[in-house]
Amino acid sequence: MTATQPAPSSDTWGIASQMRCGNERVLTRMALKPGTDETRLSHFRDDRWDLAPAIFRENVSQYVTVIDFTSLTDPLQRLTAKEFIWARLNEPSPSPTRARMSPTVARTALSNLARFMAFAAQQAGTFAMHRVDQAMLDAFLVELRRERGRTAERIAHLLDAPIELDRYSPYLTLGGFCCRPWRGRSAARVAGLPPRPMASENRTPRIPEPVIGALLRWSLKYVDLFAADIFAARADLGRLEQGVRPHDRVAQSLPLIDQLDSYIGRRCADGRGIPSSAFDRDGRRKSAGLMVSGINFHLIALQLGCDKRFLVSRPALRGRLDRAIERLGGEIGGMDSTVTVDPDTGLPWRERFDDRSIVEEERMLQAAAYVVCAYLTGMRDSELQAMRVGCWSLGRSADGIVERHRVKSTTYKARESSGEEAEWITIAPVARAIDVVERLTAQQRATRGVDTIWQVLSMADDRAELRGGVIRLVNGLRDHLDARSPEGPAIPHVEGGPWWFTPRQFRRTLAWYIANRPFGTVAGKIQYKHASIAMFEGYSGSSPSGFRREVEQERALGQIDDVVEHYEEAIKRGLPPAGPAAARLRSEFARIRDELGDLPGRIVDAQRLRSMLGHLGRTLHVGLLADCFFDPDTALCLDHDNATTDRTVPALSHCRPDRCPNACVTRRHLAPWQASIMEGEQMLQDRRLSSLQRQVLTEDNERKRRLIAPLLEGSPE
Repeated sequence: MTATQPAPSSDTWGIASQMRCGNERVLTRMALKPGTDETRLSHFRDDRWDLAPAIFRENVSQYVTVIDFTSLTDPLQRLTAKEFIWARLNEPSPSPTRARMSPTVARTALSNLARFMAFAAQQAGTFAMHRVDQAMLDAFLVELRRERGRTAERIAHLLDAPIELDRYSPYLTLGGFCCRPWRGRSAARVAGLPPRPMASENRTPRIPEPVIGALLRWSLKYVDLFAADIFAARADLGRLEQGVRPHDRVAQSLPLIDQLDSYIGRRCADGRGIPSSAFDRDGRRKSAGLMVSGINFHLIALQLGCDKRFLVSRPALRGRLDRAIERLGGEIGGMDSTVTVDPDTGLPWRERFDDRSIVEEERMLQAAAYVVCAYLTGMRDSELQAMRVGCWSLGRSADGIVERHRVKSTTYKARESSGEEAEWITIAPVARAIDVVERLTAQQRATRGVDTIWQVLSMADDRAELRGGVIRLVNGLRDHLDARSPEGPAIPHVEGGPWWFTPRQFRRTLAWYIANRPFGTVAGKIQYKHASIAMFEGYSGSSPSGFRREVEQERALGQIDDVVEHYEEAIKRGLPPAGPAAARLRSEFARIRDELGDLPGRIVDAQRLRSMLGHLGRTLHVGLLADCFFDPDTALCLDHDNATTDRTVPALSHCRPDRCPNACVTRRHLAPWQASIMEGEQMLQDRRLSSLQRQVLTEDNERKRRLIAPLLEGSPE
């Protein structure tokens, strides 16, 4: 490969690049954000490169938008690093399976490269590309494996640096290695990474049902119930702050003393204590034992319309407050803003507000709104953080019957993509969450002159958008809820500790539940089937950002997981299924058990088991009353006389679990059957029933009892 060679440039120490000009722009061949001032773009000669103009995603941390070469003190290493990063950003990849490097990963690429170059310099006495041989590369691999806890995946990422460095040698002044690293083997193979068992398997952890259920339930409470209190408290605080006149009583202390006495008297008459802060001087929430130990001078000064320094420094005023708090006690918060009663507890959902608790609860409200939007839309974090004011609209379907909640944002098809506008169909709670966020960030957007709605609330923060801070925000909500719960964690712990949330988990978890538990509910009231119908209505073939495709992938994986569960329940635990398909399943499971040698005390190859059950998994459809191992030729739910009937999937709403040869009932289905039988028994208590009605109900209940009897007895039919 021959690279274009412009006139050499001189680096900081006079080391000449034979490949790049010093005034050559770093982002020469990359799409730039609209409105970018090209005169301020970074050049090759600069030691700090700003890549932000080529990064379109709103959720990318500012930390990764700048790469700094000044940490490389060796001029040869710095020159090599600059040429390497420039080439990876702008030149086509020498590997046919790789794309040009995204600017979002350039900082990591530089860090990994610096590690290898430092090792090579230590081994050879100085950094020189031609001195790198296979022995040195093998020594680097040994060095990487020496650190305890470093995974094979992490080692593969670090090995990628020398492999790519040699690939891009035609663009480097110092040339390439004296050997081909590991004879062309991939970093994954060299690191010992096993091949992934399924190319489509998603390795993002799925949030356990009790965890996501509790988090979404609390998030909806914040959006639908607590938000009004938080906004009202912010408005009340604003009115107090506007009324502050710090110099009105500089020379007249007596009226202020009288006003303070009146203030204390009113609080005494109302049965309230003196405002106390739940936070220490650093803004951290105090422990329970210290909650009422500090007078909130700032709030009292706002309520009196005076300067806080008067209350703190004047002995007469300070003494009155000290005596008052000893006599009346402290009141956390102290503002007069209303605090709504939580219908689940019959108590106010929190103590009274003050200036600091309003800031805290605004952050929690923002986190709750993010959880609602992330989990109930299926949008990626980059798509969520690209939402702008007015992104939500309400329309109707073509027939004018169904109301559709529409959300517009930007979806990114690839790392380097500038994105394209897309539309999502969602459900009402998301619309309410978007409204909350727009109200919450109105002041921040106006001050910063931006229209993206996911803003950092603190104006003291240099950042505008949340970006990577969303992880800290959501986990902060979890900690906040746990800390305020008197009866253990509000969000259930997993394996003895709190669940660590990341944005990707919400999309993956939603896709799995829609695919595999469509009749399940979350947060006690939202059915996944309803959410999926809303999300996919109006889309022909595909949905924005490929969410439909991910649902289908999760369905395929979930089908295998469910059929493995059927097998283990029948074979390992001796609890066979019931229903017309039970005999066929038991026979097939027994055949697989014998072929695998799956005997007590023997560990079988899990991947081989999944492979052997694959033919059953591909036909499995999970239902509320039964699971269907679908065969269109024998399915009773299909209209076989109608040529237009869809024969690719079962019509679960027409399922006849006690008659259809495809139906299988397990212990997971017992609860709805038993509830149906109980309902029938209650109806039979009605003396107004005719004899025919009574006969039909009795026969129907007997049919249900016969179907589930094997499950209750623990023996096959």
